[in-house]
Amino acid sequence: MKDNSLFRLGGTCAVLLGITGALVDLTYVLLPADQRLGVPAARILPSIAEGARMLNLQFLELTLLGILGLAVVPAISEMLRSGHEGWVRWTSNLAFVGFAVTAVTSSFSFGRLPAVAAAYVAGDPSTQAALTPIWRTSFDLHGLWGYAMVGLWVFVMSLVALRGGQFPKALAYLGIIVGLAYALIPVAFQFKIPVLFMVAAVPGGIANTIWFIWAGLVTRRYGRTG
Repeated sequence: MKDNSLFRLGGTCAVLLGITGALVDLTYVLLPADQRLGVPAARILPSIAEGARMLNLQFLELTLLGILGLAVVPAISEMLRSGHEGWVRWTSNLAFVGFAVTAVTSSFSFGRLPAVAAAYVAGDPSTQAALTPIWRTSFDLHGLWGYAMVGLWVFVMSLVALRGGQFPKALAYLGIIVGLAYALIPVAFQFKIPVLFMVAAVPGGIANTIWFIWAGLVTRRYGRTG
């Protein structure tokens, strides 16, 4: 027997995740240029020491996003697993870890990064040289878990739904785009391409918001049937 509460909860959390993701993207666009991803320590740490209200807000939003994702993954994966259990289980496990890493590392950065920035600004040149290579507080330095693994899950779920018909075709195709957009983040980190961050944050972020809200509504509807 289908546990409808799983789909109702997961669907609701998917809608909230989509909204939270939009807030994360908006906050990123509003960040000072020196506090965005890919900025070197010599610029970002003094900027954070001067004030990091928007950055801290983004850390809180990302923490909430990660927590919501832990309810979304089981619900959507369960809805789509029939006939594709191997792929669904594997990628859902990766996404589950990815959302957990996002929640933990964002909450840690919220409490830790301002202190690191203050120590950098107050320190002498030797202290600053020591902090430069190790200042980042994230456990996911290149976005492999929080972005690429979650993106892989969205990509695979969308392909599965496209074949099985559980999603409208437009939603499935949109999910394929979202999965590819998530994959841009680790590439941008690795090759230091700031423009890719903006591509992922703006058009990719809009597609991400629509996908999660729409998928959440489909999942809730599925929970009301049978």
